[in-house]
Amino acid sequence: MLPNTIQLISQAIKEKRCIAIRYHDQRQIRVVEPHAVYTDERGDLSVDAYQTRGHSASGRPPPFWRPFRLKKITAVSVLKEKFQPRIAEGFSANRLKYRSGLVAIVQDSQPAFGYVYPAPTTEIGPHLPEDLRR
Repeated sequence: MLPNTIQLISQAIKEKRCIAIRYHDQRQIRVVEPHAVYTDERGDLSVDAYQTRGHSASGRPPPFWRPFRLKKITAVSVLKEKFQPRIAEGFSANRLKYRSGLVAIVQDSQPAFGYVYPAPTTEIGPHLPEDLRR
């Protein structure tokens, strides 16, 4: 694993910024939205990411979800491009695999529901016509 890989990817997660990576000695670049760094079932550090463009060894066209083992990332660069957590595409911070060995996870800053409160008034109940008010 490259020095500072965990720090770079963790910072990208915190700032919700895309990263460009080279993976498994491949020369081609992949652009991904990192969502979580955690210890996988093998004991390896992995990043769950949503790949938006770039190379795919399987030939599958992006976008798609994919875990990347940090020890196989041979180059990483944090981009200026930002992203929003991919909740609609299936991301959940509550997944069982994140319960132990979690290093970093994206935070959804968008409220699921927002209620706009009306301006406060000094009246309670139905509004009275103007000519009946005292």
